[in-house]
Amino acid sequence: MLNILSNKGLDLQKETHQGKSYLVHVEECRRLAHSLMEKVYNYPPELIRFSLLLCELHDLGKLLPKWKLDSKGRPFHAIEGSEWLLRENLEINLSPEYRKILLYAIMTHHSPLLIGSKLREVIERAEKLSADKRSFNKYTECRKLININEVLDKLEKNERRALADAIGIVKIADILSAKGISIHEILTQYSKFNISKDEIRNAIIKRAYERNQVFDSSKFEKQFKIASLREKYLLVAAPTGWGKTTLALLRMSTVKPIKIFYVLPTITAIKDFYDFFVGLLNQESVGEYFYFADVDLLEKDFESEIHPLETYRYFIPKITITTIDQLLLTIIQVGRYYARRFNLKNSLIILDEFHLLTPEMIAILRMFLKEFAENYNLSCLIMSATPSPLYEDLLREVVPQLKSVILDEEYRSLKRHKICYINEKYIDELITENEDLIRKRRTLILVNTVSKAQRLYELIKNIFESTKKVVLLHGDFAYKDRVNKEKEVKNADILVSTQVAEVSLDISFDLLITELAPIPSLIQRFGRVNRYGLIHPPWTNVYVCKPRGKEPYGLLIDLASEVLSSLISGIEREGEATYLKREFWLYEQQLREEVERFEEEVSEKISIMKDFFSFLVEESKMLRKFGREERWLAIPLLYLDNALTIFKELQITNKYQERAKLYAEIKKYLVPASYTDIKKAKWDYELRVPVIENYDEELGIIR
Repeated sequence: MLNILSNKGLDLQKETHQGKSYLVHVEECRRLAHSLMEKVYNYPPELIRFSLLLCELHDLGKLLPKWKLDSKGRPFHAIEGSEWLLRENLEINLSPEYRKILLYAIMTHHSPLLIGSKLREVIERAEKLSADKRSFNKYTECRKLININEVLDKLEKNERRALADAIGIVKIADILSAKGISIHEILTQYSKFNISKDEIRNAIIKRAYERNQVFDSSKFEKQFKIASLREKYLLVAAPTGWGKTTLALLRMSTVKPIKIFYVLPTITAIKDFYDFFVGLLNQESVGEYFYFADVDLLEKDFESEIHPLETYRYFIPKITITTIDQLLLTIIQVGRYYARRFNLKNSLIILDEFHLLTPEMIAILRMFLKEFAENYNLSCLIMSATPSPLYEDLLREVVPQLKSVILDEEYRSLKRHKICYINEKYIDELITENEDLIRKRRTLILVNTVSKAQRLYELIKNIFESTKKVVLLHGDFAYKDRVNKEKEVKNADILVSTQVAEVSLDISFDLLITELAPIPSLIQRFGRVNRYGLIHPPWTNVYVCKPRGKEPYGLLIDLASEVLSSLISGIEREGEATYLKREFWLYEQQLREEVERFEEEVSEKISIMKDFFSFLVEESKMLRKFGREERWLAIPLLYLDNALTIFKELQITNKYQERAKLYAEIKKYLVPASYTDIKKAKWDYELRVPVIENYDEELGIIR
């Protein structure tokens, strides 16, 4: 094809990327796409041929005379290139269906995979802005190509998905080549995971030593035995502090997947795991990706000139530590996420604390496993200290071969908590009446809302003045302040927090004082106390108090109140095995209908997308559909001047790396605000974000 283009008078040595000719760019794209398509994923020959032709032709519009490297006035090279191909009527060695999809892929390679009406909008916009009206004549074949739906209807579902993934592979090759990232370095991330049992053992021994813990060799062997099970889908219920991280590592070494996705419930947990895995493996093999990942990476040192986020965001590293949101957006191809879904093939997906997923998330996960598990050759390890019976049932319905491993013996042997339920007192009353209770012990205090946490924090600081290190942690801090708070937690005498501390802290406290919360939340909270210490503590180490209001849980508070006494007596009789009883999860049954309704809704949308097009919805709206609390990013007035100073620097630099760094610098000042906060906010027209005044560096957003 390149020879044909050259014979047509097109200059393949034309510089189409900074310091790089069209020919060099195409060859780099071909090399990566061919290696991934044939050697890693073993796609059929015609699909490989399709991807190689797309590599050679996707930037064809840049070879046309009017396109210039420094010209911002001709951004429609994708459409112009496909129109040129149709006009020249070149012979392309593909089936008629694949030829049309190739032309469509060229037209859309700078956008999501646009469905017919959206593609029409792009072409019409191009018509208005282009000086060369002939390129966008209403009667060109480009317009006929909008009926790509008819082409896709002739193909099987899995073939349509494979085509979308092939286009994604070429897009990734295009991006990486354009950014000057070594193709060889990228391909090293697509070999099978290869780390030995002994290497993992040594890493765990080192970690235990650093935390003043004892390495348990018999537990390690049991973890290895579970990790070595032949079933591809495992659900493991293990007590808090038992060592699910070790189990996950051993599962990686026995399954030997191409890629590993470690899905964690909180950003704090992601950062801790990232540091641990980097210590175990080489830095290039581990990536973290979440909204503030670029801010987190600002302070880290990297040998490569290319910022690692350029590969992290596309799931390139061998191990990607991420949030459930990022996985789900990829699964259903929201926007441009099609460019990374192919990485899920032959992968191991590890879902930690899966009981925390919303019904909407479980719905999408069910749909994905039902539709993709076999075709993508997936393996899954699903873990929780408090496994949801309903979620387990729902997943087994779509993956009947799911094997459950419940560590009953470990649960029964643990009686780490002596619990007192004080239904007649609020937390602040208990503390003011029993100051000595927390004066002598390292204490975790958990409440259900940020405003309560702030009031308690100020109360406790006043009681102990400077004699105790008191730390406040919740989700309504600007990112930079939250990071600083998290660093202080390890040395805190008293930590006052909200739900964010339920699963994100691998730290053991001596005493827990908590508001009443849903039973799964309480069990997670109990797990922050005496994690590795006494069995049968001689004194009460958990106090549960009545809450001031039922926010944000509503009726779940009443349900918890009804069964908490039964849970406590069960713990006294049979240890933590009582957590596994279905009677404490009966309230979940009302969620089944919610899961099935949302699964049907998403399946219907994906059917309209023909298992090929992108899901065209704003990411923030999709996250709200996932059941996330509705939040908007805002900037505190306190930090506005800092952000504007950085923004001025941003306006005078054109270097991509510098701009990316400055964007990250601004993001660290952003805070997730509620609708109430936003209603009272002013608008900054330079940064184009709301500015909130009710913010304090020590307390976060004050309401």
